Amino acid sequence: MFNPLWETMQDAIIGATWAWIVWVLFSTLRRYLIAKARAGLHETVLARIDSAQSLLTLASSDAGRHFLESIAIEEAPHETPFGRILFGLQAGVVLFFFGVAMLVVHHHVSDPQSGFMIFGTGAIGLGIGFLVAAAASLAVSRRLGLLSRERNG
Repeated sequence: MFNPLWETMQDAIIGATWAWIVWVLFSTLRRYLIAKARAGLHETVLARIDSAQSLLTLASSDAGRHFLESIAIEEAPHETPFGRILFGLQAGVVLFFFGVAMLVVHHHVSDPQSGFMIFGTGAIGLGIGFLVAAAASLAVSRRLGLLSRERNG
């Protein structure tokens, strides 16, 4: 009925999914606790600033300037063209090799109704699509001069 390889893969996928869920929960909890502690520290220091003169004195020192910069509300960083191109390239390579692996597994599985051929072909198509998109983004970014501006400033 079921192939032992498929059952092993299912167990590995389920285990990896649970491990990922636990990792996300703990890393989120850790980030929350760090942010809460940092906010408490910032609140304590800022409560001691009682006048504009003391704020200017704090801002005039290197350590004070660094402190004031650290309490600024973080905004999502603007994605650079190079970072987006690199992500597309990475996603394309990973999906392409995942698709090839699925086709290899399909070749070794005796059940012709397995979905390995569908997943493999779809993943290869997505991988090639990401690679083509990364190449097109690189060409357009170079033509528009976005990559040279990114390196300079």
